[in-house]
Amino acid sequence: MIKGLYEAHLPVKDIKLSIDFYQNIGLELAHVGKKVTFFWIEKGKSWLGLWEGEEVNTPYHPPLRHIAFQVDYDGIKQAKKWLEEKGSTWRVWV
Repeated sequence: MIKGLYEAHLPVKDIKLSIDFYQNIGLELAHVGKKVTFFWIEKGKSWLGLWEGEEVNTPYHPPLRHIAFQVDYDGIKQAKKWLEEKGSTWRVWV
């Protein structure tokens, strides 16, 4: 489903819940720290950084909460079904 990404960094409220979500959709854990975690999107090429902190309470602003995965058109059409099959609560995350 996910074809590529250079990097993205997102503030999160609950690092453990976030780790569970991204592992469940198939991302490989690269590093776990006390308040920061990284997942490989393409091993050795791109990653997703999750940072637990008060920044999660900042009102929405695209530069703070923006993530863009490369997917093809068929992937977009199948995204909801794919996430549901993974058992994800996609409405919270998408």
